[in-house]
Amino acid sequence: MLAMSSIDKPSYKESTQLDIRGKVCPLTFVYTKLALEELETGRILEVFLDFPAALKNIPESCRRQNIAELLEIKKHHSDKPEWIMILKKL
Repeated sequence: MLAMSSIDKPSYKESTQLDIRGKVCPLTFVYTKLALEELETGRILEVFLDFPAALKNIPESCRRQNIAELLEIKKHHSDKPEWIMILKKL
């Protein structure tokens, strides 16, 4: 399992962070699903990613498997394209 990131300050209170920058689909969803499985219902997972296709694939897969709801996607300030995907465990 990937280590949860503590480098960036969480933007949601009581959230868990997952850093999957450098990973590509389908691994982006696999790591996200594993992290979600460790959380209690209603908890927030902040996923740091840099693979554009994952912005569509992760939320679709989470919805299809009924494991998480997409709350928002934020652009992460960096020298390359990165995002923070906010998911709520169902």
